[in-house]
Amino acid sequence: MTCWDSGGSVVMCEGTDHDGDIQAGATLSYVDNGDGTITDLNTGLMWEKKSDDGTIHDQDADYTWDNTFTVHVATLNSSTFAGHTDWRVPNRKELESILDLETFNPSVDPVFNTGCEPACTVTTCSCTLPSLVYWSSTSFASVPSIAWTVGFINGSVAGNSKSGNGFVRAVRGGL
Repeated sequence: MTCWDSGGSVVMCEGTDHDGDIQAGATLSYVDNGDGTITDLNTGLMWEKKSDDGTIHDQDADYTWDNTFTVHVATLNSSTFAGHTDWRVPNRKELESILDLETFNPSVDPVFNTGCEPACTVTTCSCTLPSLVYWSSTSFASVPSIAWTVGFINGSVAGNSKSGNGFVRAVRGGL
């Protein structure tokens, strides 16, 4: 597996936190649970699917970083989404773990982007809108007003101001 640094030079993946390091040798393997969630069989993480139906799960619902916790995740937990009340915003490594850098636009396994058509629900489709970044719960250590994000159009990982808008795909379990 090949990884690149921020300048575009080829680097070893090991110890870089790139997709190649996180998934070292593991074949991506997911199961659609049929209840609006997808389970990663390698990590045990359960992911929220995204829809195109105007609900809390809608792929177009964007939030500031703070609102990912106080609005999106709080709503999932108070409604006991998919029978669980421990939903949260994924950390950077967890969000990177679903990247599939063998694909482009979106750089995610097809299980996260299947049957996405207008009005589809979280149990009938799975959407990944690549045009905005997805928030992680991980802040920059040196600049607390910035959080790590993942762009699923091409697998980019970058920092963005917490006052800007982005998407959120909630998770439960832990790496």
